[in-house]
Amino acid sequence: MTTLKKNLKSVSNSCELSLSNGPIEGVNRKINALKHSHYRFKNIDHFYASIFLIVK
Repeated sequence: MTTLKKNLKSVSNSCELSLSNGPIEGVNRKINALKHSHYRFKNIDHFYASIFLIVK
């Protein structure tokens, strides 16, 4: 209950507005998964191209 009282303005704003950082967090998760699964790219341009394909 104490946490709710501290964050009451933020909670009410999230209920009233339809804004979310979910899409950005999803892209960030995909980029991090790409880094972990294909780390040590031989060419940084290939890494950036892979990120571009994910984001697109």
